[in-house]
Amino acid sequence: MAKQNFRTLALNELNMTIADLRNPERRKQIVELAKELEAQSRTTRDGDTVRQWQVANVLEDWVGFSKDPSQYGPTVAEVHNALVSDGLNIKRPAVMMHLNKLRKAGYIDSARKLEGTGTRGAPPVFFFLTTDAKTWAKVCNGVITAS
Repeated sequence: MAKQNFRTLALNELNMTIADLRNPERRKQIVELAKELEAQSRTTRDGDTVRQWQVANVLEDWVGFSKDPSQYGPTVAEVHNALVSDGLNIKRPAVMMHLNKLRKAGYIDSARKLEGTGTRGAPPVFFFLTTDAKTWAKVCNGVITAS
């Protein structure tokens, strides 16, 4: 991205000219607006925040996650799709980050599916519960947070 001159942008937005820079009050307006424009340009986040307990609750919905060990648990893509269908504007790496933290803390674990998806590459990874139900309920309620 090219470097922007925020004072010039502010000057144009306020419909002022270079002559207005000589007036201390107008110059103050320009400088304040330039600071606001610069602050707005620095914000990089354009999505929602996903919480660990939200990811945990989505995991809980899958039968293969904790209730039936003969079925696969959810993959990262499936968890992400479920959260997006719930109305969250999030990216897949945010979901992966929470899953990795839960895995590192020992609440869940992961393994590769035995069969592939039909495309090139390794089979997807699925997640399953490794902790007791009481502890997992605390994770789902947000009482415990893995870091």
